[in-house]
Amino acid sequence: MAEKGPVRAAERPAPTDEELDRTPPLPLVVWAARCTAYFLALGGIMLVSYLFYGFDTDPQSFPPGFRLNPLQAGVNFIWGGVGTAIGFFRPRFATGFVLAFAAFYTLVASLGTFAGSALGMELGTPAKVFYWVVVAGAWAVGLRALLKPRRAA
Repeated sequence: MAEKGPVRAAERPAPTDEELDRTPPLPLVVWAARCTAYFLALGGIMLVSYLFYGFDTDPQSFPPGFRLNPLQAGVNFIWGGVGTAIGFFRPRFATGFVLAFAAFYTLVASLGTFAGSALGMELGTPAKVFYWVVVAGAWAVGLRALLKPRRAA
């Protein structure tokens, strides 16, 4: 009596150059969601630094670009993780994510600029400029994707 092994599906051949040329490019909003991997990396690096040096470490003791307090690092890590997951694994949610990201960081940038301290996150001038540039780009990309007419499939 012959034993039956697991059934294997036929291997799909590699796509031809012509098939690859006909593949539509990813929308800009998906690339914007993927760019939040920067926030994931920055937040992760800073959280590990705080674990190593202690959470009472002065953020100003870190090099420029890394002067986040633990709350900022945690927030950046979470938003970066969600955005990276959406950008790479669930791109259909990219528009909603980018608009939510833009709204949240508009609040952070506004509080950091006009209130002086956003929930204990004291933003220096370079951080304020960075957040406002990120916010402007996120709003532009998110609204463009939202308002762009859909193609018929």
